[in-house]
Amino acid sequence: AEYQMSKDYLFNNTINVLMLDNEEKDLKMIKSYFSSNYIYIRIIKNIIEAKSELKKNKIDCLIIDIALPNNQGFEFIQKLKNDRKLQHVPFLIVTSRGFVKDRIQGYKYGCSAYLSKPFDPTELQHTIKNIVHQKNVLKEKIISNYFLIKKLRHSIVKKYKNIFKETIILKLTSKEELILSYLLDNRRIKYIAKQLNSQIRTTEKSISKLLDKTQTRNNKELKSLPWNLI
Repeated sequence: AEYQMSKDYLFNNTINVLMLDNEEKDLKMIKSYFSSNYIYIRIIKNIIEAKSELKKNKIDCLIIDIALPNNQGFEFIQKLKNDRKLQHVPFLIVTSRGFVKDRIQGYKYGCSAYLSKPFDPTELQHTIKNIVHQKNVLKEKIISNYFLIKKLRHSIVKKYKNIFKETIILKLTSKEELILSYLLDNRRIKYIAKQLNSQIRTTEKSISKLLDKTQTRNNKELKSLPWNLI
């Protein structure tokens, strides 16, 4: 059921976007343009409403103008990335502030794109679609790997019971399975730690436990196991 829901989500034509901006002129223009392009934009003018909306509804992408009063734009982004329930939401910055230091700070916090005002609505439209597409592709790969691992556990024990101990293979935790799916997707430790909202050292310890349980010495040896044999 979980995998099917993900498939439905991937092929849903409507993209739900939340926009945090307080410039009335830009908001009306954007909403009018995107209403006919399969992108539904809900406009919010303050960070309190924005955070509430993100928690209540499934948002595919967040657009934020960092030029909010009292530098609240970057402050909100920082809080968003530190919130485990919301940090998965991709965001892009659309602003009249074109300083290099702002761009660097935006990318440092993980923004997917940085567009300067005035901008071309068509460019924003395709930027949003690309961000959501990349997010969904990655999500599908992770889910696919996760279910592949679930399916292979018994198969590997059966085919290679003279090499592996059954109790070892069948005792992977959900966190270890998720880490394994990232490793099979050739993700680096720094990336995995970020996705798990964990320290790099803590993630390295989890990977070490995973290597012990699969009786492998390193990540290369772990990935060389016959995961594709069903």
